[in-house]
Amino acid sequence: MHNPYRYVRFCAWMGPVCLVALILGWGVLGYNIPPYSAALDAQAIADHFKQHQTPVRIGMVLTMMFGVLYFVWGLAIAKVMEAVERDNDVLSRLQTWGAGFTTIVLVLPASIWLTAAFRPTVNPEILQLLYDLGWIFFDLAFSLTMLQLIPLGICFLSDRRQLPLVPKWVGWFALWVGAMFVVLALMPFFKTGPFARNGLLNYWVEFSLFFWVMIILSIYLLRALRILDGEQAALAKA
Repeated sequence: MHNPYRYVRFCAWMGPVCLVALILGWGVLGYNIPPYSAALDAQAIADHFKQHQTPVRIGMVLTMMFGVLYFVWGLAIAKVMEAVERDNDVLSRLQTWGAGFTTIVLVLPASIWLTAAFRPTVNPEILQLLYDLGWIFFDLAFSLTMLQLIPLGICFLSDRRQLPLVPKWVGWFALWVGAMFVVLALMPFFKTGPFARNGLLNYWVEFSLFFWVMIILSIYLLRALRILDGEQAALAKA
């Protein structure tokens, strides 16, 4: 029997796997919950990499290894979106490209922080610059994730099924998060306060939304795949 959703459930589970790896590698071992303040001097950042060089190296390696699973997860989302689009795959293609670009956002800054942890005895100003560079790329590349979330939200809101594959509120949530990411553009103008990289709005509100999106989408993505698998089984019996 032809099954267009073969392997898709596996891809969908890669989202939660990626999320756990990011929290452990990037967040806990990488000492990014929260990040160090941009107001700290170069020596303080240098001391961080000297004191924690081993866990940071492990954390960034894990982030780079498992970050690619974000794109695998994005492919599963695309397959569900295709079932909603039916005769037009523009939105699912945009979402797939957005997931691919976001994967780069996860991996590239991790390589920059890994470089700093690899040579923690160099000039403190260089380490500070590397730390800043990683965070500026990490935060300011939000438009690449917007390319994923906005088409995703529009697609799920356009579902004409009596029982949508993904609840409408999830589509609205994705659109809202995508729009809210614009606030991250204020980060380069503040070293302290709510808009700084470790600030209340920039980090604890804006940045944390990315992880909530992964959790919520993963839950409803797996539910949607159960529905689609059921429909395929019904067609096979007909």
